Amino acid sequence: MKLFTHIVFIAVLGYGFMGCTSARWTVKDQHAIDESDPEIINQDRFLMQVGKVQPSESALTLNLMSRTKYRYNQRVLARRNIQKYKLRPGFIAAGLSGAALAFIAANSTAISKNRSQTRMWTLNAVGSVMVAAGFLNMKPVGEPRATGEERLLKKSGTIVRTDTVTVEQSLETDAYVTIQYRDSTVRNEEIRSIVDGQLQIPLSELLNNQLITGSQPGRVDITVQFQDSLYSYAFPVSDILEPYAKVTTRITSLRNSADKTTSNNIVADLVEGSQVKIASTENKEWYRVLYGISEHYISRQDAEIVWRSSDFNQQDQVVTVPRLPFGEVDVETNIPVLRAPQENAMALIITNKNYSGQYKERRYAHRDARLMKTYLQTALGYKPQNIFDLREIADTDTLHKVLSTMGSVANDSTELTVYISGYGEVNGADKNSQLTFLGVNGEKGNKQEVIELNSLFKTLSNLTKAQTVILSDVDFSQSLTNNISVIKTQRILESSIQNLDNDDNWAVLFGSQLNQESQVYISQSGSGKKHRILPYFFAKALQNRTTDLSEIYQYLERNVSYTARKLHDRPQDPLLLGNTKLDLAEN
Repeated sequence: MKLFTHIVFIAVLGYGFMGCTSARWTVKDQHAIDESDPEIINQDRFLMQVGKVQPSESALTLNLMSRTKYRYNQRVLARRNIQKYKLRPGFIAAGLSGAALAFIAANSTAISKNRSQTRMWTLNAVGSVMVAAGFLNMKPVGEPRATGEERLLKKSGTIVRTDTVTVEQSLETDAYVTIQYRDSTVRNEEIRSIVDGQLQIPLSELLNNQLITGSQPGRVDITVQFQDSLYSYAFPVSDILEPYAKVTTRITSLRNSADKTTSNNIVADLVEGSQVKIASTENKEWYRVLYGISEHYISRQDAEIVWRSSDFNQQDQVVTVPRLPFGEVDVETNIPVLRAPQENAMALIITNKNYSGQYKERRYAHRDARLMKTYLQTALGYKPQNIFDLREIADTDTLHKVLSTMGSVANDSTELTVYISGYGEVNGADKNSQLTFLGVNGEKGNKQEVIELNSLFKTLSNLTKAQTVILSDVDFSQSLTNNISVIKTQRILESSIQNLDNDDNWAVLFGSQLNQESQVYISQSGSGKKHRILPYFFAKALQNRTTDLSEIYQYLERNVSYTARKLHDRPQDPLLLGNTKLDLAEN
């Protein structure tokens, strides 16, 4: 009994303090990769594009890469875990109870009076085992805790993996580069070394020399042959180059707003060949361009799109001409007074400048109108109220109203001078052809109305029986082919005035033949007289005090023709019909 008491005491004490931990190895991965000794299966090098091709980074950059295939052994991966255990009270109580019965039976006669030495030791052993079983049957506490120890065990298979890395060293090797733009080969070159692991192809530098134009520049194709592999790339030209507007007319206005009905928004005049970067092409009539740090506008009719690299030096390609106010050109000053004021002299000035569509702006047309008006007033004595100045005629109603007003005040002795500037068309190509003067487009973009010049000339001749001089700087060239003969064009011009009264008091001076352009007095460098050639030399003749119409015509024949060929390498030959002996300063 004393032994049982000791055991119970030890049990109670052990329950309060006893606990334990155990360590065991468990399988973490049946097919873990053993990287200690891989087998190299294959190794090769290739090129891979890095970065995005764009105008600011227009070089195609190819990195040299190394690709290696390895075969690895797979093994069972085991890891070591530690588990903490805690005594179970129920098992301890059961073990102690069973042990108590065994000890009582072994060491007393309370259960059995038949005691033998063998029975006593057996029951005591059973009681001890039951006590031990109660304490050893412990409960795990929490999850097993990994010790960090792992080991690879037996082989379970194999696996192949590919490792790709960048090669940053230079390599002596052959690479063949071909660059194709549309039907032409831009570059076909053998490259013998790759420096620092990179192959760079300067696309913008190569395409700059192609002088690419147009709103749809297409794409460029690049092929690179390297170590038995062919790499193909295709990029839109717009990803490589930037659009610029290149002036194609002798001069165009750079404006701060998309409005050509006024000259107050003109910032500068750009000469032919000037190039400015395009910011937007959304407007159908204008290019929005960058000039300096600001956005401006130039007419689409006066420029074409060219494609340039982002490092293109725009400043070297922009040539501006000074904007001279009226009165600073030689012909606009020192105007002589050739006769006294004329009470019975009347003039009609018609100038259309702001055309659209296929017809470009008639540069300096309004300045020419002011020049003619100034000379009529100052040199020839016309009263301001007797000069009818019509600009930007879009329909015939305006003209008919003015002609009606003129008819109400004119009489048979009224002197009449007419100046017309704009675009015209020839309907037909024989002696019965009709010449028409084109109105500018209406506000709603309606179809251009036309004014029949034959009828206009007839109406003007009916206003008075006195001297009538018509100066026509109308450009018909876009409606006729260049191969029409001079004789044929002259016959058409003659037919336009055949309905005029058969007297000697009228003359019509055409500024050019029908198939010839009416040119601007401006050189390729942008210098000029700020006028069209015909009105400039007509005013120059008056400035030189030449008033006889035949002498003026001879002066124009010499100077207009020569200047047009010198500045534009194109002919412009005036033609005088009617009475060539009229004098503009005759009272």
